Amino acid sequence: MMNNANFVRILDAAPALLKRLGWFHTPQGGEMKAALAEADRMGIPCVYGDVEFSQTTRELKKSVMGMALNPAQSLANIPTPPSELTSVFGPLLTGQSDPKEFVEMIKTRERARQVTTYLSRCFPSVYKVMITDRDVHMARMLRDHCSEGKVVAVVGMAHAEGIEREWEELDT
Repeated sequence: MMNNANFVRILDAAPALLKRLGWFHTPQGGEMKAALAEADRMGIPCVYGDVEFSQTTRELKKSVMGMALNPAQSLANIPTPPSELTSVFGPLLTGQSDPKEFVEMIKTRERARQVTTYLSRCFPSVYKVMITDRDVHMARMLRDHCSEGKVVAVVGMAHAEGIEREWEELDT
């Protein structure tokens, strides 16, 4: 199990980590904006299928505040990350890895699955807001607006499997 001191160290490192990844200084959704611009250039209709950022942020704050109100319960059963994640995140958290290399390293289905599985075990309420709720919403939006023909969806790697799973469930 991960002890509270390690979790606090991760929380303390989070803002610096996000800054190193460029998430505090670059516009949100840059890849999506580029895809929308290309679709416009080609005359292809597009649908914004994600949950509004403000709604996700609001729900995430509620989830994190719930954990903060009862940290002993929230942190008591956090398992130690599997070795394949420790080897990836360790150098990043200690500043021994280039954040750009890190981002590229986690852009595979397998690595995304490992990260999201661990997130779901450690912080189920955060996982629900950040992954599950958005997967369900995106699958429904795709189905409602793109049900005929082929569909190209630009989504984060962490959402690909969940959207596919939800799409299949909508078929049944």
